[in-house]
Order: sequence, then C-alpha cells, then structure tokens
Amino acid sequence: MKKTLLAVIMTVVCVVIIFAFVRNEFVDRFNPFLETEHSYAKVEKGTQYYEKVTAYDKSGKKLSYKLSFNGFDPEQEYVDIIHKGKYVSEIHYIKSLPKDIN
Repeated sequence: MKKTLLAVIMTVVCVVIIFAFVRNEFVDRFNPFLETEHSYAKVEKGTQYYEKVTAYDKSGKKLSYKLSFNGFDPEQEYVDIIHKGKYVSEIHYIKSLPKDIN
C-alpha cells in the first residue's frame, strides 16, 4: 500500500514539474496552467508551413518563444493566432496587423 501511494505521489510530482518547466506544443496542449490567448504575426508569403514565427500579443509585446504552424493561403501575410503556449489551435488570416504591433 505504501509503495503504491509513493508511486502515485511521485507520478503527480513529475507531471507537475513537466507542466511547469517544459515548453513545447505537445505539453502545452494539455497543460492546465496555461490559458488560451490571441497573438498576431506577419508570415512569409508563398508557403503554407510557417516555422519559427515571431508573434506579438494584443498589446504589441513580443512573445518569448516562437511558433510553428500550418496555414492554408500562401497569398496572405498577416495572421491572428489562437494558441495555448506553443500549441497553435487556430489561425485566421487578417488584412493587417493591429496598430500597436510593429
């Protein structure tokens, strides 16, 4: 009984440590400590796979990490990104970036 309880406690501690310190799209997707947020970015035209994109939050502050995601319109260059950490759940193409974003 004590060994089982210790194993459960150690598993929970390991999961919490992973959620707190590991940042990638797989962990961020299930991380209950992260909130879904909107960010904006300028992406390269002529491609549908955007890799290491610098994104900005609504106030114009640059995110501390870069995002990678697939798109569907190679002719557009501005996107509204809905994401949870590095996990991108949706993108929407927009005509221009908000005023606060360079």
